[in-house]
Amino acid sequence: MYEFLTNTWLLWLLSTSAALLWWRSRVSQLFRYIYHRYLLALGTLMLVSAIVFSLMEVLPGDCAEKMIAYKNTQGEVITQAQIDAERARMGLDRPLAVRWADWVSDLTLKGDLGFSCSKRQSVNAALGDRFWISFGFCIAGLLFAYLIAVPFGILSAWSLNKPWLDRKAHHAPARRLRNSLGLALSKCMDLQLRLISYLGLALPNFLLALSIILLYVFAGEPTPTGLFSEQWQGQPWFAASGFQWGKLQDFLGHIWLPILVIGWAATALQLQTVRALVVDESNKLYVEAARARGIDGVRLWARYPVKHSISPLFNSVGFDFQRIFNDLPIVAVVIGLTDAAALLIEALAMTNDQELAAGILFLVALAVISMNFITDVVLAIVDPRVRNSVMQGGGH
Repeated sequence: MYEFLTNTWLLWLLSTSAALLWWRSRVSQLFRYIYHRYLLALGTLMLVSAIVFSLMEVLPGDCAEKMIAYKNTQGEVITQAQIDAERARMGLDRPLAVRWADWVSDLTLKGDLGFSCSKRQSVNAALGDRFWISFGFCIAGLLFAYLIAVPFGILSAWSLNKPWLDRKAHHAPARRLRNSLGLALSKCMDLQLRLISYLGLALPNFLLALSIILLYVFAGEPTPTGLFSEQWQGQPWFAASGFQWGKLQDFLGHIWLPILVIGWAATALQLQTVRALVVDESNKLYVEAARARGIDGVRLWARYPVKHSISPLFNSVGFDFQRIFNDLPIVAVVIGLTDAAALLIEALAMTNDQELAAGILFLVALAVISMNFITDVVLAIVDPRVRNSVMQGGGH
């Protein structure tokens, strides 16, 4: 019984979460909204799994042929009857719908993503920590993009309609000089940010990675490819003398490159998005009314245009995460990473390993759908406009 509960923890987690949300939704419209979004997320995930599994099945060849082909490389003569027997042994002669149902059942009940033909082991074992490495890259790229785009996008919007110099006659000369320096600095920074955002949208991520690597080559320095240098590649984090700070320093010296590269396009896009949102909000009548009441400066911007512009960014988190992961496979090949993105390229373009590719794509879809669900819930909680619409609409 204990082993059954341990192997089916995912099913019990999903079922318990659904039961708790349904119970709270009976008395709370907000929880009714969350419950409906939860069911929608599960339904979308099931649909995505069917699409991914079907697309992988369309590719020529299957696991049985790959296993037999491997034996053929060892000098054995393989007949069609042996291929058919191997296909029957692996259950590949059954209808597609039955095999998909078994795949979903194994995934839900056991957390089993299938069997990798090219690696000749389970997909779970083939992935290991690689998916979490890729997930960490995407999260770090998102944080990098938003930590830069949000404050500098607000600064760019604030300086948009500002003059280059303070020409107000009632200001003292010293104050006009200080204000003019600040205005000129902000305007120059705005121009640089706009240039960076345009470059980020026009320059592909892999080309940026290649450019950085070439700069290191021309400078005669070791390229920061991979996760570690050769010196620390096989070294443990803890040695007899304790924690190896040199390995951490070497890791930090390499990890900045994939984070910068995969967050490059998302940063550029969010810079323009934040800037446009804040500018649009700053031109609305309620901001003018607040300015007429005597509210001005940083207080005005923080309470009105900035506050109301940040909430819509929650809706773009899932999109940016998916965008970053879409860029990660090519970037991983260029930089020499061995994460799940590089494994996906290998499964699709080299080994044609359907179940390995399907497992990785399913995990990516799970991460994107989960992030969209979380952002929907957070947005409904923190944004009064969304929360009021939820309460008025009953969560539908």
